[in-house]
Amino acid sequence: MSFIAGLVWGLVVAAIEVASEHYGPSFGPIAFNGNGALAAPLIIVPLAVFRGWTWITNRWSGRSLIPGIAFTVGLYLGVGAASPADAVLFPQGSGSTLANSIPTLLATGAIFVLPVALIAAAIYWALRSERFPGTGLVITILYLIGVGLSLYPQLGTIASGGIIAGTAAGHSWRVAGSRLLISILVIILMAVAVVGIPYVREGATPLGPPTFPTR
Repeated sequence: MSFIAGLVWGLVVAAIEVASEHYGPSFGPIAFNGNGALAAPLIIVPLAVFRGWTWITNRWSGRSLIPGIAFTVGLYLGVGAASPADAVLFPQGSGSTLANSIPTLLATGAIFVLPVALIAAAIYWALRSERFPGTGLVITILYLIGVGLSLYPQLGTIASGGIIAGTAAGHSWRVAGSRLLISILVIILMAVAVVGIPYVREGATPLGPPTFPTR
């Protein structure tokens, strides 16, 4: 069940990424097509981790480790499906075939899912610990650190997703009934980290999200 949920989340991310890559809009210097399609996994994967793990914690309280791993594996494979999907649907534009897209499938999950999941897991575990001061101030500082790390291209943006996802999961655990509002907050913070800060950092020059060696 949790594996399927993660896979569905990942396939949604992959579908949005492929569609955005070929048909995404541009707003002046901000483009969501071409390399700008990477905004999809960068923004949505932290949201998926937050929503998936909090759902698993509520459903399998006290025994959520295995379902959490299964969800993450499903998300990993689903997000990576963007590469073979692009190869099948746009064979001329992608320049790759279904066969040689498989290594990229694995690499995509390793870039966009695993680091986010590992960082988020550490923060979520800390915020759920009674020995950690998970006050509103601490949670706010963690959110700000997550956004601020996007000042460092590529790996900084990935780390932003992990910190924001883990903080959101811990925030939701400490403040019951707030998943919807925290979900909106995650989307806003990741949009700022992925699009807003790079836009300002580069002096409002044409850009998309950071470039990664995906396909």
